[in-house]
Amino acid sequence: MSEQKINDGGPAFPTLDNTEHWRHLGVSIRDYFAAAALTGSLAASHTDGEPEEFADVAYIIADAMLERRKR
Repeated sequence: MSEQKINDGGPAFPTLDNTEHWRHLGVSIRDYFAAAALTGSLAASHTDGEPEEFADVAYIIADAMLERRKR
């Protein structure tokens, strides 16, 4: 069974190395968007619920943000 690669948007904070090639350091744009969505969701609402549910919603929002970037 082949798994479809998730579009993670690439690196959130790429840097040039000494050979002028981009390096991926740390988090992807998808993870960055999900973390921001999760922070906002938790700050704006009560925290009743399962952590997995909050994480699922954060990645749904992150994926929507990545789709919106294509426009």
